[in-house]
Amino acid sequence: MTLRLNIPGATEAEMRRGIEAAEKVFATAGVSAEQAAYGMFALEGWDDASFPDDGEPTEDDDNAAAIWMEANKAAINACCADWPADQVPPYLMLELVD
Repeated sequence: MTLRLNIPGATEAEMRRGIEAAEKVFATAGVSAEQAAYGMFALEGWDDASFPDDGEPTEDDDNAAAIWMEANKAAINACCADWPADQVPPYLMLELVD
């Protein structure tokens, strides 16, 4: 699987810089991008199901999701480092694709 950063207006070099920043977060945490994405999927699925007691993500899912969010933030910050603050997107832009 491959990481993709989808930020409108970003150059290929900026997006590559963002992906490298995300990969560094995963490496530092000792978690693969796939593990972090699956944690995020578990968290989002629980949210989509209106937070049922029987579907709560595990602690591992929570930790993996937190790493995914940290990697996403690092990717956006690295990609958009030279941009005006009001043009930097504040939401999830990192994707894991097959």
